[in-house]
Amino acid sequence: TVWEFHKSIPKLIEQGYTVVAPSLPGHGFTDPPTVPGVSPCVVACAFHKLMIKLGYHKYIVHGGDWGAIIGAVMTHVYPDHVLGLHNTMNHIHFGWRQITQLIVGMFAPKLVYKTPQEDAFINPLSGLEERMYKKFAFFHIQTVIPDTLGYGIVDSPVGLISWIGSPLVLMSAPNNRDPAQWRRGLLNFGLDNVCATVVIYWAMRNAQASMRLYYEFYWNDREYMENFTIPKFPSPSPTSLTK
Repeated sequence: TVWEFHKSIPKLIEQGYTVVAPSLPGHGFTDPPTVPGVSPCVVACAFHKLMIKLGYHKYIVHGGDWGAIIGAVMTHVYPDHVLGLHNTMNHIHFGWRQITQLIVGMFAPKLVYKTPQEDAFINPLSGLEERMYKKFAFFHIQTVIPDTLGYGIVDSPVGLISWIGSPLVLMSAPNNRDPAQWRRGLLNFGLDNVCATVVIYWAMRNAQASMRLYYEFYWNDREYMENFTIPKFPSPSPTSLTK
């Protein structure tokens, strides 16, 4: 939600920027969609129309997570309006050269990687299954049966804070494979931030609606997004990626 930016927005305003920070449909303070098919690509078009209606025909986009994908779509579809994109989640498709490098690196890492540290950092197949099970189980269920889960937690505050809080804690921990580090992950993200995020979703009753974005992306936008490979469609706007 926009709560993630509540400390950054005042600093940008102090520097003279005008900040427009809308919540995604069905997220935070925004009402849920009333029709099916509201996917990230549809949201990108809606956000551009919002900026135009507000009188901003030239603007800079920042995005992370879903915002990173939506920002990428806005950059490619509206290059005459987007002055730049700042992205905190790199959405990159591998070409055959990179895929070959990864496969060779699995069996002969010394031929591909200069150091063991580089191998451990780059090679995604090292411990991939464990990481996928621990960190991205939510992605699978929200992509396949979001309504089943959504209706189960929309009237359960304990269920809601468990579902929202667990990935925030896991992904904020230095080593999320170690349960002893999970408390540190909670401290890194901040208990107040977790509670504020959960309260927003509880007050607006839109936890179930927010999950549908995963479903809409996978079943409506995936083929469209696969065309956004760098060789085919280089970004016409200046782009910054944050590691």
